[in-house]
Amino acid sequence: MSQSPQSSPKASDAFNHVGVEVDHVSIQFGSNKIVTDVTFSVKPGEVFVLMGASGAGKSVLLRAIVGLIEPTSGKVLIDGMDAANPQTHQKIRTALVFQAGALFNSLSVYDNLAFYPREHRLMSEKRIREKVMDTLKILSLEKAAGKHPSELSGGMKKRVAIARALVMEPQLLLYDEPTSELDPIMAATISEIIAALREQYSVTSIVVSHDRELAYSIGGRVAILHQGDLRTVESPSSIQNNQDPVVKEFLNPEINLKNPRFRKIQQS
Repeated sequence: MSQSPQSSPKASDAFNHVGVEVDHVSIQFGSNKIVTDVTFSVKPGEVFVLMGASGAGKSVLLRAIVGLIEPTSGKVLIDGMDAANPQTHQKIRTALVFQAGALFNSLSVYDNLAFYPREHRLMSEKRIREKVMDTLKILSLEKAAGKHPSELSGGMKKRVAIARALVMEPQLLLYDEPTSELDPIMAATISEIIAALREQYSVTSIVVSHDRELAYSIGGRVAILHQGDLRTVESPSSIQNNQDPVVKEFLNPEINLKNPRFRKIQQS
């Protein structure tokens, strides 16, 4: 089985480039501050990787970008339009690949991909079949079309989730921990897929991940969030030399058996 997307004669190259501006965004739930005054931009066609420890606010910020939640203050702009406005996502095709895939367990792989165009009556059933099978072919999933999610491995579920997003022909594609719970080879395969899709379609991609190898190998730029604050935005080569103690600790944590960090946490 191929380990990266295959070219397809019908693969669309008409994905228009979009940029994203996160402008002084803060997100708070009650008294709990999740994201604090974060500002960065994502260039059209870029793979932008957002990293940070668990609870740093990465996934919450991703949901603000896709318009699922509204910032407490500040704005997220997609091509200059407010991401919190539902009309923005009617004009800009945005797709989110959830961490757990969020596939419909009662539907086959084929029907999972066909669900969006059917639900929105975007095309005929014949065209839906062409679109779905072409997309499955791009990700080497044709033989899985009739299977259900329960019959798939973790890596295949991730690829099906990406394929389902790709059917939408998104201009902005967001990934929430796409390599989590995967073995190193499959994690590398998913990273290759993200990079290949960006190369083939020039789709703007934002990837939330803990995976350093993914960030270093396919990221155009990498951002580090720490306890809701943005510590840095740099190229992969530059961030590896960053001397900020928080950044260094996250990217290259040392194992100290004499003074383990969990005891420091207990004392704090």
